[in-house]
Amino acid sequence: MRLATTLASVALSMTVACSALAQGYPNRPVRLIVPQAPGGGSDLVARAMGPEIERRLGQTLVIENKPGGNDSIGPDTVAKAAPDGYTIGVVSSSFSINQTSVGIKLPYDSQKDFVPIAPMVRIPMIVMVNTDLGVSDLKSMVALSKSRPGKLNYGSAGPTTFGGMATEWLIRTSGADFTGITYGGRGILQGLVAGDLQLVLGGLAAASPTLQTGKAKIIAVTSAQRMTKLPEIPTVAETYPGFEVVPFYGFVAPAGTPPEIVSKLNTAIGESIAAITPKLLDMGNEPLRMSPAEFRAFLDRDLATWNKIVEAVK
Repeated sequence: MRLATTLASVALSMTVACSALAQGYPNRPVRLIVPQAPGGGSDLVARAMGPEIERRLGQTLVIENKPGGNDSIGPDTVAKAAPDGYTIGVVSSSFSINQTSVGIKLPYDSQKDFVPIAPMVRIPMIVMVNTDLGVSDLKSMVALSKSRPGKLNYGSAGPTTFGGMATEWLIRTSGADFTGITYGGRGILQGLVAGDLQLVLGGLAAASPTLQTGKAKIIAVTSAQRMTKLPEIPTVAETYPGFEVVPFYGFVAPAGTPPEIVSKLNTAIGESIAAITPKLLDMGNEPLRMSPAEFRAFLDRDLATWNKIVEAVK
């Protein structure tokens, strides 16, 4: 009886403490850990949203870039942080891929060590080719690659990144012949411009400067429907029915973060997305708004999707 009473008292004390913490939150700057380098897709979206989130929280949002490890270094920093709402992180579909059987040893469990806060956007990927390739659509790209076996390259940040996985799935689906080359940071797009690469899949926002050089062109998008920003560009599914790859960016906190704080962050993020929806669309993103519970279900579906793709490209 005494033990039960003691445990109940401890639980009550913890609840009261968490409630008090949430009521005063935030009273100092909040760290936002971004798993990509400055200029990367998730970094661009996070920085676009940053001022709006600051306005709603009434505190500074300090963005820290921690790239590397197939986007696993950033989440590891978040997982090890105090669960008080003052360190949160951006995750992407790499968060799901890393948890699949791709041979990456993670220092955390993406399903147990984090609390989902809110999504940011889905990112339909654009299929880009070097203009010197002389192709205008997927069928001509595939035909040319088959006529030059082993001669054409695609670039990604690595075979287990969502860019690498998506490109491999496109190659397997279409029967194209491309050799994968791993590049670091924004070197992928530089390689496409230089002609060292002939095929790259990526986000529109990060690729815009590359497209403006005239050395690269878009021949398809990976979403099920055509992009609002690029209505004239066909989907991959129009040529290869059933193909769809749409990565995401979202926010998570360390496991144990009080629900009241998660809810406050979710509200601030949702309102921020609504405030800059036109800008996000212009960047080639699909804004998302969900409750924490809905975002958890979304993450479960994303994990299942990438499990299927991982198995398909093994």
